Amino acid sequence: MSTRSKRREGFTLIEIMAVVALIGFVFYVALNFYSELARATARASDNTRGVRRASAILDRVARDLEGAFLMMKPPEVDPFSFPWIFLGQTRLGGDTSDRLKFITRNHDPTRTDGAETNLAVVAYITESGEDDSISLYRWSSPRLPESLDKDFPREDDEGAYLLAEGLRYFGFFFVSEDGDLRGEWDSSTLLESSSLPRAVGIQLSLMPDGEETEEEPPIYQRKVLLPVRPIDLAKLLDPASALGGNGEDDDAENEDGEDGEDDSGGSGGKKKPGELEELTNADCFPTSMPASASPEAQSWLRLALRVPQLAFGPAEYAVLPESVKAFVKPKCRF
Repeated sequence: MSTRSKRREGFTLIEIMAVVALIGFVFYVALNFYSELARATARASDNTRGVRRASAILDRVARDLEGAFLMMKPPEVDPFSFPWIFLGQTRLGGDTSDRLKFITRNHDPTRTDGAETNLAVVAYITESGEDDSISLYRWSSPRLPESLDKDFPREDDEGAYLLAEGLRYFGFFFVSEDGDLRGEWDSSTLLESSSLPRAVGIQLSLMPDGEETEEEPPIYQRKVLLPVRPIDLAKLLDPASALGGNGEDDDAENEDGEDGEDDSGGSGGKKKPGELEELTNADCFPTSMPASASPEAQSWLRLALRVPQLAFGPAEYAVLPESVKAFVKPKCRF
């Protein structure tokens, strides 16, 4: 075999350079693909971690709000000596309250000598940091004040602890009995005297963990229905009240309706025994848990079934999530 034929069996320099360039291009594409995949995985992990963190904060605050408890002030009592309060205020600015103080029944007594009850004063307060992040503190005290106390505790007071930090936004909004949204609430004023909102909304967003992005962080929200309405203790203890059943109002009704009959066939316009004044949770929600209910709907339905005697009207229907409204009976869809 000649020398010229042997040389033709090898690769030229241009061919080798072309192969090297092709291999480099393949590695470049593969590296970019895996880099994008790694970043997408990291973003998904951050989002999942953020959802879990936000859910834990919302669960803690919602648990206190579900036990919100308020006594109605008797007319003869001085407002400044009446300690029962539900107070939401804005301090950092905005359309929602960034601190809230109320009395809850969901306190776990730590003493065994019977000196504590399940009632406690709870406050949520926010503090702004140097990096514009917000820290959320929870404060509680098993001792109710002797008089009206509208001052909020500080983050370094006894009974306060850091619940969450690194928040970008945190706030409460309130739903009145008429379904109106309000940014603040004060049960000691004439407008909301001895009244609780029908529901409380909690909103928060988290500061980004990594690099700043142009996308706005998601806002996590929870609406909490307050099942226990303000208690009129004076009326409950008054034997002449309607709840007592033997007052003058009952005697007047008996005299007025002794001989008459109403349009439905009853006598004297009196309500039949067991007839309801208004719709209740028992009338509007299913008595058993639907299999198709989402986790959010299940939590609302459990709460409704826990208090079947609670009144249900347009204001209650308005604050329900769409996933829950699907299970409300047709007669209760306002």
